[in-house]
Amino acid sequence: MLNRYVPRWLRSRLTGLVLAALLFGVATTQAEALPEVDLAVALDPASGWLEGEMLLAPPPAASDFTLLSGLVVVAAEADGVALEVATGSEGSHRLSLPPGTEALTLRWQGRLDDQERLMVSPRGSLLPAHGGWYPRFEALGPFALSLRIAVPPGQRAVGTGSLQGAPRVDDSGYSVLHVHPRTAVVEVAVGPWQERSREVEGVRLRTLFPESLDDAHAELYMEYSAEYLQRFSRRVGPYPYTSFTVAATPAPVGLAYPGFTLLGERVIPLPFIPHTSLAHELMHAWWGAGVLVDYSRGNWAEALTTYLADYALDEARGEARETRRRWLLDLAALPEGYDGRPADFRGQRDPALRLLGYQHGAMLLHMLRQHIGDEAFDAGLRRFAERYMHREAAWDDLAAALSKAADEPLQAFVEAWTQQPGRPTLGVEATRSETQDGWMIEGVLKQAGEHAPWPLRVPLVIDTVAGMERRTIALDGHRTELSLALVHEPLSLRIDPDFDLLRQLEGPPILRSVVLDPESRLLALDAVLAEPVRRALAHPLPDAEAASVDAAPLLVVGLTEQVAAWLEQRGLDASVAEMARHGEARAWTLPGTAIVAISGDERQALERLLGSLRHQLAHSHVTVAESGETQAVGTWPLDEAALRVDWSL
Repeated sequence: MLNRYVPRWLRSRLTGLVLAALLFGVATTQAEALPEVDLAVALDPASGWLEGEMLLAPPPAASDFTLLSGLVVVAAEADGVALEVATGSEGSHRLSLPPGTEALTLRWQGRLDDQERLMVSPRGSLLPAHGGWYPRFEALGPFALSLRIAVPPGQRAVGTGSLQGAPRVDDSGYSVLHVHPRTAVVEVAVGPWQERSREVEGVRLRTLFPESLDDAHAELYMEYSAEYLQRFSRRVGPYPYTSFTVAATPAPVGLAYPGFTLLGERVIPLPFIPHTSLAHELMHAWWGAGVLVDYSRGNWAEALTTYLADYALDEARGEARETRRRWLLDLAALPEGYDGRPADFRGQRDPALRLLGYQHGAMLLHMLRQHIGDEAFDAGLRRFAERYMHREAAWDDLAAALSKAADEPLQAFVEAWTQQPGRPTLGVEATRSETQDGWMIEGVLKQAGEHAPWPLRVPLVIDTVAGMERRTIALDGHRTELSLALVHEPLSLRIDPDFDLLRQLEGPPILRSVVLDPESRLLALDAVLAEPVRRALAHPLPDAEAASVDAAPLLVVGLTEQVAAWLEQRGLDASVAEMARHGEARAWTLPGTAIVAISGDERQALERLLGSLRHQLAHSHVTVAESGETQAVGTWPLDEAALRVDWSL
């Protein structure tokens, strides 16, 4: 029975939605014997009112389910016969199904008031799987989904899976049907969007943007989505859905779901997003929203997505070496003694674990690719996608797929880099001598670290009078002997000069270090700036009452003259203190200390710097001009002397 306060458009749509969902549900069934879930929901974002109907065929034997408190089950039927529903605490419900029940129907309604778990507003709504907005059966497992969504005039909707047919738009509102062959969760997003679409290689691309963003950015996002879709499909196999939608949301997020992604309205206009984040979210259609993550064994999907999207684009632009160097500098900023493991990363917001999940994991994949070659690496990825699409997988499953493609066991290699903390520090000692047939380099290659050794294939570069030679040496223990025969006189020996290995760099300090170290403190020379700094860095830095250069990691913030005077009083190197005069605002690390300084000529200038600082933490120094634009960024010189032997001096 419909509530008498339900809007007219909603009352007229729900019955038709269920019939349409049932009609399309048959088409989603695969050879695998999956339950079918036909779900129809109608949402009014203005009032927060939701009505839904679900048909499960067959229902799980254990028919207990949960539903958000405030939503009421108004009907339950087993094969068309009414059932009693027992309601417990915290949204728990219990049914007693007759033996042999073939289909269970549930109808529910109510107002969505839980804004911690849901986002419901005329400006934009998100109903995530964990939000409790539809009945969740713990015993259900994966199912074939048909999802019909109805919203009032002026709103549009997108949901889990592939878009089926054309959305229906008329005076009573908007409705759309999505299907998914195998899922365990359902998500829905709604907003006051304009809709654009085009077809690319059998996939319907869509943008759902508010009018202002639609006019200015929709076509650009469509073009880049088409480019990435074709590029990624060629490399890792067919796109796993028949549609891809980029939708806007008021929330400051970038979220990937099966068949669609949500990007924040403030993020979409940023000029770099189509070149970076869009590719990352689309690649998640294969990894994370396609092949699912077995979170109990660690999150591999962010590493694979980062490597195949973000890094691949940098590689195409000729920036791959710098990206790997930046990743290693990020990892070097982890506090000394940090014992997190990549396998501990599940997707948490903890910045240290995220470095392991993204940068460390991506570097591991790079080492694997370098070892087995591009052809085997890509073949292994396609095998992995085909074998586990819409199913859970873990690091060892990815290793098995790559092993099969390379015809070489790689599981132990992957396990060593994901199941233990840290990265090795490398070193080399070598001499050269002339022989009867040419030249010989002899010496020792070493790795050190609390959890050493790790399996390594170390790239060597030998500069000779006739040019450059490359060799690769296996280093599976703490040390290995070098014996390199050469025709031409060697001038130098360099170890991993292109940053192809997961290893511990020796500095230089970067801005991220103050965010990662739990011992970091804040010294605000202008007390008004303390909270803006904490908000900008998303870090609850405790106050430092009295600080010295030798104290635990310290962030000093203030106006230009305040910070310059503080540095001068402590007798710091003049070239480092000189940074206090660059641009209108600046942030920089002080080499040889555990100090990061942030200063601005005026508070407004400093706040403009803080607005972008979280995106600049991989640098040693950042300067902002009077216009508010970033003027200069960079890192202090990197000392790699321990990895080079030079005979040309």
